[in-house]
Amino acid sequence: MFPTAIGRWLACAIGAGLLASPAALAAAPHRVLAGETLWSISTANNLTTRTVAIYNGLPENAQLPVGTTIHVPTVEEGAAALASGAPAVAPPATNGAAVGTAPAGTLEAQTATTTAVSAPGMGRVPSPYGELSLIPAAADAWNAMRAEAKSVYGIDIYPGGPLSAYRSYAQQSELYAAFLAGHGAPANPPGTSSHEYGTAIDVPTPQMRSVIDQIGSKYGWAKVHAPGEWWHVDYLAG
Repeated sequence: MFPTAIGRWLACAIGAGLLASPAALAAAPHRVLAGETLWSISTANNLTTRTVAIYNGLPENAQLPVGTTIHVPTVEEGAAALASGAPAVAPPATNGAAVGTAPAGTLEAQTATTTAVSAPGMGRVPSPYGELSLIPAAADAWNAMRAEAKSVYGIDIYPGGPLSAYRSYAQQSELYAAFLAGHGAPANPPGTSSHEYGTAIDVPTPQMRSVIDQIGSKYGWAKVHAPGEWWHVDYLAG
C-alpha cells in the first residue's frame, strides 16, 4: 500500500512538473571573478553575449560586480531563451553590489546602432563588437599589452563600444552633435579627436584602465588627452 501511494505521488508530481528534469538543471552557475565581463564569460563558453544576457534577464551591456552569480546555459537552453525573448532564471544574486550597465563614457549606449568603420592599412584589435581599427603600431602594441594583462592580471582589456577605437570624421561629428545636444558622452569637435587618427581607445571599466596605468607605458599606451575621461587612453609611441 505504501509503495503504491509513493508511486502515485511521484506520477502526479512528474505530471504536474513539480520535479525538475535534468534539462532544467543543465545551466551552470558561474560566480564572476575579477576582470570577467558578460562578454568574456559568454565567449569562453562559445555563446553570444545576447544569449547569456537574455537567459539571465540582463541587458547586453550589463556590468557584473565581482561575486555576481549568473547562469551559463547549454546551447539548447540559450537557443530557447533567444527564441522566447524571456529569461529562464531568476535575476542574478550578487555580493551586495548592484548589477548595472556600462557608463555612458564608453560610448556603448549612444553607438548601439552605429557601425564601426576601418581604413585601408589599419591594424586590428578584438572587441565584443568585432575587430576594430587602430594604426598598425598602436594595434600591435595594444594586442601585446592585452596578452600581458590577461596572463599576469587575469583581466582582458578591449574597446568599450563599436566606435571606441578608430572613428571617421563623420562619426566624430555625430558623437559631438549628441554631446552638444545633451544626450551623449563628452566628445571633441570633429577633426580634433585622437580617435580619428587611430591612436586612442575608450575602455569600458575602471579596472581595465587600472591595468593600463600599471603596464601601458612600456607599450606606448598612457592617459594623456581628455583628463576628465577615465575611460580614454592614447598611444604615444607612433
